Amino acid sequence: MIPIDDNDLRQIGPYRIAGRLGTGGMGVVYAGLDPDGARVAVKLVHASLAGDPEFRARFAREISVLTRVRGVCTARILKSDADAARPWLAAEYVPGPTLDDYVRMNGALQGEQWFGLVAGLAEALVAIHAADVVHRDIKPSNVILSPSGPKLVDFGIARALDGTSVTHSGVLVGTPGWVSPEEYRSVSAGPAADVYGWGMLAVYAATGKPPYGTGRPEVLALKVLNDPVDTSAVPEPLRDLVDKALAKEPSSRPSAQEVLAEVSQAWRIGGVDELTTRLDRTWVLPIEDIPWLNRSGGSGRRTVMAAVAAAVVLGVAVAAVLRLLPDNAGPSMPPALAATTATSGPSESPKQALVPSASSNTSFAPSTVSASMPPSAPTQSELPRTTAELAAALDLALEITPAASFSFEGGFTQSDTTARATGRVVNRTSHTGRDDFDVQIVSGDDSKAHHVVYDGDLYPGGKELSDLDPATPEWAALMVAGTAGPSIIGEVVANSTRMERKGHTYSGTLAIDKTNGLLRNLFSSWMGGDVAETSPRSYLTYRLSIDSDSRPKKFSLVWCFPTGNSGIYRSEFTTTYSDWRSNSKVDKP
Repeated sequence: MIPIDDNDLRQIGPYRIAGRLGTGGMGVVYAGLDPDGARVAVKLVHASLAGDPEFRARFAREISVLTRVRGVCTARILKSDADAARPWLAAEYVPGPTLDDYVRMNGALQGEQWFGLVAGLAEALVAIHAADVVHRDIKPSNVILSPSGPKLVDFGIARALDGTSVTHSGVLVGTPGWVSPEEYRSVSAGPAADVYGWGMLAVYAATGKPPYGTGRPEVLALKVLNDPVDTSAVPEPLRDLVDKALAKEPSSRPSAQEVLAEVSQAWRIGGVDELTTRLDRTWVLPIEDIPWLNRSGGSGRRTVMAAVAAAVVLGVAVAAVLRLLPDNAGPSMPPALAATTATSGPSESPKQALVPSASSNTSFAPSTVSASMPPSAPTQSELPRTTAELAAALDLALEITPAASFSFEGGFTQSDTTARATGRVVNRTSHTGRDDFDVQIVSGDDSKAHHVVYDGDLYPGGKELSDLDPATPEWAALMVAGTAGPSIIGEVVANSTRMERKGHTYSGTLAIDKTNGLLRNLFSSWMGGDVAETSPRSYLTYRLSIDSDSRPKKFSLVWCFPTGNSGIYRSEFTTTYSDWRSNSKVDKP
């Protein structure tokens, strides 16, 4: 647990708060004590969601259903208040490691432990489906290995987000690599999606590894949609059942009742009562469970003795999130859907494309020099009307005033690979075909670095930008240079199709095989191979605003990666330019 501070509530409903258990995209999970001293997990909804009336209504409806769930292997909902200033709910506290933590520390489950896990999870699904609840986010971190058996947590809460302003702006629930195939195809998740999740957990517990491995969310999406799962490590009596549960088509999967029946037969138990008895006899996972102790500190903070057991109740991390791309996303985008799956992002509202907030306490003031006289402004009728005219106007404007100050923010959706940056950029297309940068970058992990990009090389170090590894911190410089350089704008515009103009703002689409240079290098590096070969169906959309002298004011580039028949990931990179000038340069270090 984490000690509470002066910003945390000391009391939520009837529960005295002893500490924090975690924070997710939907709220904060607190360690609470009821009037009798019994421990509970209390989830307090984020203030950003509390102000959404649609969310409140759905939250109230979902909680009224969840209180009816009575499973042996589920964490019970105890109390809730959907009308509070910030809605909350309380569930029974479940001590023990998550399946994820246990497997990472101890490896795969064997024998009775494995059978106890899959039997308990099957019983949990039967219980929640009987109450017309669909979990929708079954993954190792939502299973707690308690002293009495496995417990499924966070069931049904995610549905409260559907249809709210959160999803209107592009957020759905799920976790890359654990989302069912139908969710990637924008089909509503039903009970069959939970059965698929059961099969995934069965394989994970038997192997100690994620069924589809690890990797970029885009790569995982393609694997989920197209590749079979290797179930050879699953015990033979249930291998066929697990294969059926992992069918790509929901209609081909068994029901939760059928799963429980076959697991019970294989484990030689006759029902829920016998399941409890068998778990009591065979489930051996010793847990050192230290009571929660409170004491007041001199500064007003309460210090908390940490529980050795990791309690992850109600989904401490409610799934990572994706941006939703609606069918009417705009004339420059083909019909698309929404991809599902976050956490659940670690901020007061779910992440959108995992782009850090621009309102950071860290700021860098770019160097400035006096500007020269800009070229005369065109009239509205003289504004470029075609891609060729716009590309030519940009070239002419940048030749006269090639330098600017800029700010950037962007990143790859469903990942921590994000950055925000400020600095100077100088377009040297007429000399080298490249852009030079003097830039301060704050990466997604809040690490800060100063870089100079000169003639395609990164300093300090002098490495070629195109040779950088996505696993290294300096790769953020490629993300900035590959999407924010004025030469990149010219390339995108010149090769784009379906361009439209509204005032001084242009939009269009670019096929991935029409990219080149640093832009091509960026996405190829991310995919681990030439992007036109690894993801030939992906494409770029852009929106460019120019000033009265045809110089870029704001440039937003979106990489769209289809994940299924209509699903899509969207990674966005946005740069704002100011103070265009002629007499500035970036010196080679």
